[in-house]
Amino acid sequence: MRPFVLSICFSVAMVILVAVGCGRGAAPKPVTTSEIPARLDALFSKAPEETRLLVGQAKSALRANDLSGAWVALQTLSEQKQLTKEQRQFLASAIVTIGAEINKAGEQGDAQAREMQRMHRLSK
Repeated sequence: MRPFVLSICFSVAMVILVAVGCGRGAAPKPVTTSEIPARLDALFSKAPEETRLLVGQAKSALRANDLSGAWVALQTLSEQKQLTKEQRQFLASAIVTIGAEINKAGEQGDAQAREMQRMHRLSK
């Protein structure tokens, strides 16, 4: 009897885990580096001042082609508690895009990009 109860409990637990996990883990929608500033403006135009300052830092870094600075600003922005689902999804896409650009620059010998990759690995 006991193995039967355990197997039922296990089955119920698996069904719950599958149901809870459905719909999660989808990859962020791709976004190009050139699209990021305009999308930031559109999504964060009514955000609190502190959040808009981070948006400004990210945009300034992108204008200066400072991928590391943009990545840090976007990461910090993504940690804000009051973000909407749409803002979070966009930031995930933007961070993936900037991360890919940093990796590409590192592969091409960019010392700053390599340092950023090293720091990122150490922070994990």
